[in-house]
Amino acid sequence: MLACNTNPWKVAMQPILSLAHSIQTSPNVYAVLLGSGISRSAGIPTGWEVTLDLAGRIAALSAEDTLGDPAQWYQDKFGKEPGYSELLDMLAKTPAERRAILHEFFEPTDEEREDGIKMPTAAHRAIAELVRDGFIKVIVTTNFDRLMEAALTDVGIVPTVISTADATKGAAPLVHQRCVIVKIHGDYLDDRIKNTEDELASYDPAMDAYLDRILDEFGLIVCGWSGEWDQALRAAFERCSSRRYATFWAARGKLGARAEKLLTLRGGHLIEIDGADKFFVHLQEMVEGLKESKDAHPLSVSAQVSAVKKFVATPAHRVRFHDLLVGEASRVRAFLESAYTMEARPVDTATIKARFEAYDASTGGLQHMLFAAAHWADAYNFESIRQSITKLVPSSRRGGMTIWLEMNKYPGAVCFYAASYGAMAGGNWPLFKYLIEGRLTHSGDEENVLEHLGAIAAVNSDAANALHPQKRYTPISDHFMGLFDKLSKAEDIEREFERLEVLLALHYLAASKEGGRYTLRGRFIWNHHSQSIQRVLQEVERDGDEWPPLKAGLFGGTKASAISLLETLIGNVTKMANHY
Repeated sequence: MLACNTNPWKVAMQPILSLAHSIQTSPNVYAVLLGSGISRSAGIPTGWEVTLDLAGRIAALSAEDTLGDPAQWYQDKFGKEPGYSELLDMLAKTPAERRAILHEFFEPTDEEREDGIKMPTAAHRAIAELVRDGFIKVIVTTNFDRLMEAALTDVGIVPTVISTADATKGAAPLVHQRCVIVKIHGDYLDDRIKNTEDELASYDPAMDAYLDRILDEFGLIVCGWSGEWDQALRAAFERCSSRRYATFWAARGKLGARAEKLLTLRGGHLIEIDGADKFFVHLQEMVEGLKESKDAHPLSVSAQVSAVKKFVATPAHRVRFHDLLVGEASRVRAFLESAYTMEARPVDTATIKARFEAYDASTGGLQHMLFAAAHWADAYNFESIRQSITKLVPSSRRGGMTIWLEMNKYPGAVCFYAASYGAMAGGNWPLFKYLIEGRLTHSGDEENVLEHLGAIAAVNSDAANALHPQKRYTPISDHFMGLFDKLSKAEDIEREFERLEVLLALHYLAASKEGGRYTLRGRFIWNHHSQSIQRVLQEVERDGDEWPPLKAGLFGGTKASAISLLETLIGNVTKMANHY
């Protein structure tokens, strides 16, 4: 399950993520509108397909050939379009005979039941779970089948079913209903179903009024309906001028012209999906995960930080410290793995920026916890801090869109920097050394942690520039500095953050197998007026071998080795100066 204790949602993010958050935070404000596509994978025919089959049976009884077009044969034979109710009257003389015919289309045989045919789909069951958990109460459908009712019954919900205009007149107010299924075209066992083009041109005024109320008072999740037919339903969309809540239309690929018009009228959002089953299952999992996170982890960020400070202060609490920190990292990881696929489309500036923002929000609490923990931690806490960071680092490169695979390292990188900054700010040089000398295994190769989580290495700069209105030289570094301004009480965040970057760059040079040819770039390279490297050099020259990082064993452990690294860094920066 996915889990997170913060709100990772922004207006610009992928619509399904925004929808999941809205459902979780505002239960029962969304109605689901289902078309025939929702039942397609169950082997349920559409109403028109049933009509064509019945017309074909009439032709067979008349010993006539439809030439592959039962509708046209019926039109030529009887001078009118085939109608569901009239065809049934021609084939069956008693209610029992009618039910027997219809059962063939809508109810499973024992063999079909074993094969899962004409049974509720994964989409039906996911919707039923959303109803059971109190997130959805209104389901509008154009379908005649009873798969939605069956799925609800399986989770202990007996819905109120409204399939005729008469039923709307005696119905309790929607707000007082546990669950309502509005079958706007009727139920397959009712003669009054709407199926032909003429029948779908208008609804009874009572049904229109009931539908108008739903469209006015609820947001919509549309799936399985093309919007191309059902003139009366389109008219209901067009009549509704209010937009109290958003409309989300889930569809394979692009919508048709009529559906696109309706979505525009509602100011809605298109969600491109790979089938109704995957969509609703994924949506239900996200909503459930957000609920679990809220229920199971109600601590505010300030309370989390207070708990970290309390537990880090004494060895007796090291287990609770570990469970708090690593547990939070595990929850964040589970959320990220469930909510953000590596195949998501579209990929553009808006979706890239949205994912960055969501990553920041989902790791926000952990960033604060790591900063505080690193500031005060003793040696017995070091491994817990390291594990909480590595929990967020992908262990191998999976398939998917290149940009998302690259960005998948970002949550681990921002948490690594938060912990490193906390250690530096607290003068906790043993932990700082422990963190930056760490090794990570990625796709079978073990390398220094900075090869994967260094700002410039973690995320492609072109992608990171989506975070800023104008192109930056070091977009991730600039972004981290803005985030960490909220973590510390530093009077000069620019100065402190660039000091961190210089120290990381020095270690990168010391650990490099390339003889110092490459530099871990940061703001200090182009921000010439800050003199960040010179200030670190002054620290070394002032304190000599007593400089705290050297006493912790960093940068070779001596003044001479540190100055040598600084001179190499200055030389590299000078060579790069022409690029900035």
